Amino acid sequence: MFIFSKKGVHYTVAALVAFFTLAAIGNFQLFISKQTLNYWDAETSVSGAFVWDLILLLLFIAQHSIMATDWCKQKMSSLFCMTVSYRLTYVAATSFALMFMIFQWLSIPEAYLWFIDTQRHVLLWLFFLMFHALAWLMLALELVLVDLGEMIGVSQIVHYHTSLQPPLAEKMKLVKHIYSRMRHPGVVLLTIMLWIHPIMTLDRLLLACTLTSYMIGRHSFEETQYRFAEHYFKVKVKRPKSCFVTSYQLYQED
Repeated sequence: MFIFSKKGVHYTVAALVAFFTLAAIGNFQLFISKQTLNYWDAETSVSGAFVWDLILLLLFIAQHSIMATDWCKQKMSSLFCMTVSYRLTYVAATSFALMFMIFQWLSIPEAYLWFIDTQRHVLLWLFFLMFHALAWLMLALELVLVDLGEMIGVSQIVHYHTSLQPPLAEKMKLVKHIYSRMRHPGVVLLTIMLWIHPIMTLDRLLLACTLTSYMIGRHSFEETQYRFAEHYFKVKVKRPKSCFVTSYQLYQED
């Protein structure tokens, strides 16, 4: 039967991972943008909740960073013969780590920088709602410009079973270098949403500071690469591929 074949197993797992990833993104949207507190335990001290949240963040960052290294890719490939499905495995592990962090997170309402009760101010509630909704919409539009299937790992499976080259093999060298520095879009938008929020409790401040520092440190590249990426995605919208390659040959690595 097809479902028990290697191809069937690959496609089934890819579909499940894609669904789980979308579920994780949906929960992350609520986690970042909802205007109410997350779960908190009144019996847990402020310092205890702070340390627990910090551990959750460090676990997520460790998974997200270590599995992205070439060393980990080589080890997983040699130990488990995982080449085509590695990206899919990485995304699944990241989604699991993200969901675990979200559901285990503890709010710290006892300490805060600011606390705006939007439940009593309809206009403020509407402002933050529309602001975050617009930011998520812009992030979704950014996802349209990248190969979402390749980013999740589904395209690798499809290309493998249809005897096509890996998705990244079709991209220019500098584009692949940029992808290695900034794998997914939305870094700026996510940073803005972390800080522009009606509730800035101690745990939210920890989340905003840690993720902002991590994204700035990990997802940064030179100005020339930024200009290249900007023009690349502008041209990608218009789709004149032949003109694109000719115009940017100087940017390709030797």
